Amino acid sequence: FYMNLEYYTRRSNAIVELELPYEYGITSMKRNGGIIHNRGIEYTLTFTPIQKRDYALSVSLNASKNWNEGGHTDIDVNAASFLSGRSDIVLKEGYPLSSFWSYSFAGLDGKTGEALFNLLDIPEEERSRQIDPTTYLVYSGQKEPYFTGGLSLSFRYKSLTLNTSFSLLLGNKKRLPSPYNQFASSYYMPDPYTNINRDLLNRWKEPGDEAHTIIPSLPKAGMAYIELPNNENVYSIPLWEQSDAMVVSGSFLRCRNIGLSWQMKREWCEKIYMKNLSLNFNMDNIFVIASKRFNGFDPEVSNSVLPRNYSLGINIGF
Repeated sequence: FYMNLEYYTRRSNAIVELELPYEYGITSMKRNGGIIHNRGIEYTLTFTPIQKRDYALSVSLNASKNWNEGGHTDIDVNAASFLSGRSDIVLKEGYPLSSFWSYSFAGLDGKTGEALFNLLDIPEEERSRQIDPTTYLVYSGQKEPYFTGGLSLSFRYKSLTLNTSFSLLLGNKKRLPSPYNQFASSYYMPDPYTNINRDLLNRWKEPGDEAHTIIPSLPKAGMAYIELPNNENVYSIPLWEQSDAMVVSGSFLRCRNIGLSWQMKREWCEKIYMKNLSLNFNMDNIFVIASKRFNGFDPEVSNSVLPRNYSLGINIGF
């Protein structure tokens, strides 16, 4: 039986990226720009609940829970940094590190299928390039999980041993890849050299579709710009791609490995002039339980998949 429990708390200065005017000759520099508060718990537990001559079971658990937040920053942060959640720039007091923000999705226009948004329609006199982006963006969560855990099991029956391991991540949010990623960014037209995302089959096509889809209609000529509170003019699709409609829970449970091994008895090995012989079979990335909205993508890599691997081996000693 083994158990280890640790608690930590730290308060430190934050090194952040400060954007500079072009006349300085460089675009940014590092500087002390705030305070980071960090505290957490980590524990490891290993025990063997069953220990017999012919069979045994061993269990190993590990987990960590972290709380952190920024504070007292004097750095002005632009909307792009809030949207991407750049932890080297965004240090908003009272919010966790790796926090990110999104445009507030208000549904699709019933006539055109274009995306609509909350918080963008403000009086003209309040519009300014210096406006705080969080006045028209909504908090979407943190990109890093606040809880991680792992479980490993090992069961032995005579010469057979079965091993398996699981991992659990909780509390983080992710932005889904856009089905319009394969479109040319300048005009939002399909790229002739890439395949189109099949999710676009579920896009808005006619009035009434807005009741059962959140994917906007295809871009078309004459599509109007949306004026943001910071005086930028942007098409609705890039706003939708960075809206809370595309934010999903990144929590998941994954079976990382299953392995089966067989050890030949010593007396059998001696009969064929060997010291030992063992066979093993391993499978990696067996399954993952996560939000259905990933739609086949992996929650750890977002826009790709982790392949399932198989291996078969033999070890011989003379």
